[in-house]
Amino acid sequence: MSQRLVTLILSIMLIQGCVSSKVPFQGTELIPVSPMTTAALVGHLWSSGSGRYLIRQSALFEFQGSSIPIEGMMRLDLDKKQGRLVAMNEMGVKLFDLVVDPATSESLFVIPELMRYPGFTEAVAISVRRIFLSPGPSPDDTLVLADKSYLLTRTQDNRTLRFVLGGRDVQMIEKSSVSSDEAWRVRYFEFQQDQQLPFLPRGIVLDDERAGYRLTLWLESVEKTDE
Repeated sequence: MSQRLVTLILSIMLIQGCVSSKVPFQGTELIPVSPMTTAALVGHLWSSGSGRYLIRQSALFEFQGSSIPIEGMMRLDLDKKQGRLVAMNEMGVKLFDLVVDPATSESLFVIPELMRYPGFTEAVAISVRRIFLSPGPSPDDTLVLADKSYLLTRTQDNRTLRFVLGGRDVQMIEKSSVSSDEAWRVRYFEFQQDQQLPFLPRGIVLDDERAGYRLTLWLESVEKTDE
């Protein structure tokens, strides 16, 4: 595919429009909760599990009035706490190939036309880390029991971390971080459990107030893999 055609496709992808405040997922039904220990709550979460999963997902990245739709496959390794995301646009053009862990990220491939948007792949890597890898709730967090949810909090690296757990299966429905340098929130929706798979959200929304972008994820399919 010619460079001129690729540039045209990317230009078409950047559809002007305001970042929508509407979430395209159904919220988790909250029910009255019973006392539980922090360790029991954390150990029950899908993110505390093990195994490797292949996730097919679609995404919408909204930033400064532009929207970039993305299709991708991610290999999520919960044992290594690592994710590898290969993304394409709706035309099947490979956009990037990123490896992300809790502390670092590596770009194995980035289409040259994306270099016109400084910080884009870095924002995607940070988003993958926040959504799937780190930070996460800890058994040492402070626990507050509300009528229909559990709130876990801690201060780490000069930032305040909050994790909200709830619903019939007591999963993490929200996490957030606030400091002098960052302010972001991730919300998880529509949890499902298939055979031999943990409870996973099928819809995820990350809002970064400081950076000014929103990432919406639709998890289309999840498979366990030995690769």
